[in-house]
Amino acid sequence: MPRRHTTLILAALLATASHAAAQQDTNILREATGDRAATLTEMEMQPFDSTLWSLLDNWTNGDALDAAATEGRVVLVMTWATWNPASTRVLPMVQKLKETYEDDGLLIVGVHHQQGWDNAEQTLTQRRSDILAAHDAEGEFRDAIHADQDPDFYVIDRAGQLRFADIRTESVQSAVKMLLAEDVSAASSINARLAAQAAKADAALRKPRTIQGGLDMRAMPEVPFPPPSETLYARADWPKPRKDDNNSNRNDDGPSAYPVPESGWISGVKPKTDGRAVVYYAWRLDDPRSAEIARRMERLQTQLGRDVVIAGVCTGVQSKDRSSRNDQQIEAEVFLSRIERFRRSHGLTHPMLADLGGNLFNNNNNRGSDEDYVALVVSSDSISRWDGVVADPAFRSALDRVIDVDPGVQARRAAEQAFIRARGG
Repeated sequence: MPRRHTTLILAALLATASHAAAQQDTNILREATGDRAATLTEMEMQPFDSTLWSLLDNWTNGDALDAAATEGRVVLVMTWATWNPASTRVLPMVQKLKETYEDDGLLIVGVHHQQGWDNAEQTLTQRRSDILAAHDAEGEFRDAIHADQDPDFYVIDRAGQLRFADIRTESVQSAVKMLLAEDVSAASSINARLAAQAAKADAALRKPRTIQGGLDMRAMPEVPFPPPSETLYARADWPKPRKDDNNSNRNDDGPSAYPVPESGWISGVKPKTDGRAVVYYAWRLDDPRSAEIARRMERLQTQLGRDVVIAGVCTGVQSKDRSSRNDQQIEAEVFLSRIERFRRSHGLTHPMLADLGGNLFNNNNNRGSDEDYVALVVSSDSISRWDGVVADPAFRSALDRVIDVDPGVQARRAAEQAFIRARGG
């Protein structure tokens, strides 16, 4: 095989592995957002530079680390500072992880900020913690791993790869247990396994889904079909709406019209929704959870192919106190450019819609609070059939039901099959 072709194939496999790596475990929530999130994602699944340990000094509760000292172990790196209450509060949690999993191969390293090291040993004693700690006197270690606050958590697997960069505190134990369950061989082969899984999924997506497999459905043109009658929609066995125990008035509301917005689409183009169900889900810039929700929805769009349009509705920018800024506090042009940057940095392809202030959802009286990541399932006649929370197991079952019974989906499928058969498919 020519060298150039080999290089191209290798590059494609690495890109596939990188995409799959970002989805290695959707329960591990990242803290970073924006451009920093993209930078950290590129660092994940790559060998951790063991020479960085030499940037630390004043090792406490153990010897200085090097490549040999960490070989075959899972390493949890925590940035902290004695003067930062948020980081000292998690010391008991980290100590418990040490006591529980140290014999299984867990090594915890507390990398202290440039300032405040003089009080480090005293603080550890007060918090009854004997984790291995070191001073990042010049801040070079933290710069190398792009740490931006305390505490930041990074997890290195048994093969010496940085598997998780800057994850949320509530995800630390899950990440540790996940990597401890792997042996060195499994950790070493993770990139190849994820690439194979991604390639298999891509092959399944590319596989023609027709009677004789003669046509790639992703290349199918829009085939016109007569719209179903209102009677057919009225007779369909739609999912039962979720009851709201806190507001009985909402339980009396019937299905409401939810036409596809004509403007606000990030691409500038309204997506094709004829004969398709539509899922709208709300998310916010600068909310670390948004990337995980968006990636989950991206997979859903891939799985459901042509039957569903997934639309992410960005309702605003989350401030540090977890509230959403309104449309008077951010310029529309900046808002749109940040959404587009978010899409690119996370490899998202499904449509995105800008809706500062969340009017799209508020006007339709969706159940669920701003913190719950609400979703709305709309049938092909632009009528809401289910609304609630993305994390609710009923969300997926309701969506599947809508796809199965939607007359528009059925009519579009029939028209496509007729188109294929007419061309010998």
